[in-house]
Amino acid sequence: MKVGITLPNLGPQATRENVHKLATQAEKDGFDSLWTITRILWPLKPQSAYAATPDGSLPVEYQNVLDPLDVLVYVAANTNKIALGTSVADLFFYTPIMLAKRFATLDVLSQGRVISGLGLGWSKDEYQASNIPFMNRGERADEFIRVMKKIWTDDIVEFKGKYYDIPSFKN
Repeated sequence: MKVGITLPNLGPQATRENVHKLATQAEKDGFDSLWTITRILWPLKPQSAYAATPDGSLPVEYQNVLDPLDVLVYVAANTNKIALGTSVADLFFYTPIMLAKRFATLDVLSQGRVISGLGLGWSKDEYQASNIPFMNRGERADEFIRVMKKIWTDDIVEFKGKYYDIPSFKN
């Protein structure tokens, strides 16, 4: 069995010092992985209920969230062997090219320790803020992932789909 823990990238405990202390101690104690979560905003009048609370409101801790990939880059520079994962990175808050490049950069800087947990998200407010339609998100995600895989594996990347049209470029 492998055991991982969540880094403090949200709420009042989301500080440089706390992230560093937990990450280095977790590696020292033999944990297998460290994880971050994604939240981009805390809507005042949410369009989507949060399933984990009885009244559907987001926890107050979600008002202060450090970017999950930036936190993992920081942790990669301060650890040596522990795996680094996103739980989860919501695809549509990024473009496919930018998210693929960010994960690839993290993978290089961490020397191959990245686990890319990807998801669709559930918050209509975050979709609206990202200028992405909420409908057809499963189909859009399938295409998004195909683009990312091409970026990660092909020397020449070109993609023409229903949602993404990427001109040919040298990777």
